Amino acid sequence: MERCPTCNAKYTGKRICHRCKSDLGLLLDTEQEAGEYLEKAMSAFAEKDFNQMFLHAKRACALQRTPEAARVLACASLLVNKFDMAMNHWSFASHHDK
Repeated sequence: MERCPTCNAKYTGKRICHRCKSDLGLLLDTEQEAGEYLEKAMSAFAEKDFNQMFLHAKRACALQRTPEAARVLACASLLVNKFDMAMNHWSFASHHDK
């Protein structure tokens, strides 16, 4: 997170926004959980368990749709023969890359 979603203040690394006092804890927890699912997806890929990779990548993308999560889900979708889904997520990643 770079900015508070409530007041757009620069994020300072704390669970409470320094400007508007919004609780950012749930958002931070969700971002962390999405990252953990991405790691699980990559581990499943290394083990060639593509169905588990797909499930973990899908969950990561549902929690936080980032270009990285979309790319991993696109690759996992290809590996489990879900080609339409792969194209949709690859397109999202391509259009939202920084």
